[in-house]
Amino acid sequence: MALLTDADKKNIQRVWAKLFENPEENGKTIVIRLFRDYPETKAYFKTIPTEGNLQEDPLVRFHGRRIMVALNQVVENLNNWKQACRILDRLADKHKNVHQVPAVNFQSIFQVILNVCKELLGNEFSTEVSLSWEKLFGLLSEQINASYMSTSKS
Repeated sequence: MALLTDADKKNIQRVWAKLFENPEENGKTIVIRLFRDYPETKAYFKTIPTEGNLQEDPLVRFHGRRIMVALNQVVENLNNWKQACRILDRLADKHKNVHQVPAVNFQSIFQVILNVCKELLGNEFSTEVSLSWEKLFGLLSEQINASYMSTSKS
């Protein structure tokens, strides 16, 4: 997959700046939408509730913020891809070896993030911007999958 162009990076950073203005709220929305759209992913969330009034649950909000912070670290390193890959390698290692989450679940959350962006930003999340994000998520998936293949369970 091709690396991101300068225009892609600008598209991603512009959208991300808006999403990261409220990481707890937007992260909570992503977690709840993940559970709704991909109910099979609930099995991997052992420490947070997956049913009930998730809108008000502080653990859902906390985990949503963790997702946002992790993605923020990657977005902050778009111009330092080696560092972004190190961040992704640590994330993949933990999700594979500690939480036993299949790599395919990252595809699910990436799709949820795209859908949430479209809903929150409307026309501002244009086709061009969406394609930049899809390219980023393709690169992230490649790196995560490579990391899953190269790490062994400790």
